[in-house]
Amino acid sequence: MSMVKEEEGEKLSRADLLRLHDHFADEIRTSLDFAHRNLSFYVGLLSALLAGVLAGLFQLHPGDRRVFGLLIGPVLVAWLAEVGYSTVAAFYHRFMDAYFTLVNVQQMLRLNDPSWVSSEVGDPYVRNKYGGFISQWVDPIDWLKKQDQLTVEAAKQVVLAEQLVRNRDILKNVLGKGKPPGFRAGTLLNARRTMWAFEVASVLLVPTILITGLS
Repeated sequence: MSMVKEEEGEKLSRADLLRLHDHFADEIRTSLDFAHRNLSFYVGLLSALLAGVLAGLFQLHPGDRRVFGLLIGPVLVAWLAEVGYSTVAAFYHRFMDAYFTLVNVQQMLRLNDPSWVSSEVGDPYVRNKYGGFISQWVDPIDWLKKQDQLTVEAAKQVVLAEQLVRNRDILKNVLGKGKPPGFRAGTLLNARRTMWAFEVASVLLVPTILITGLS
């Protein structure tokens, strides 16, 4: 009997779930905020580096061997672009983990179940799509309901792969459902494209610098 009570005492209560709900709601805001801040920081840093290389290129005359010293600029831009993307991706992964966990906690708390509210509590001013009172990011929840055979980890990997690869044929084979996912979120995809743009710009600067120095 004591073992049964001990096991029951270790179970999570509604109060524990509410604290988890608050924690992961904060984690979502914090992780996404850090992802955007780091993206803004690296975009500013890379823009300044490219501007510096261009300014140095315009100040030197063709045939001036000092122009070859500017080659360090494109190399540094390409390296920092990859570092910046990795940093943004790390915080975005934390955001995805927190979001999926928050969805699970809200489901366990039955926050989207109107019948779970007692008669002493008034109706919300407006309800969300599912009848509850908490505003929801609807697209991911609808997508998750259609992918009920996936685990949280598999769902996250499929979403991240869709944003990065955009190869729907591969994703169709991974899911095995004959239909590509519809989870629309572009933060990581935009970060990848932004960093690729800086890398392409740095690659284009290399022949320009070489031609200027050898002229």
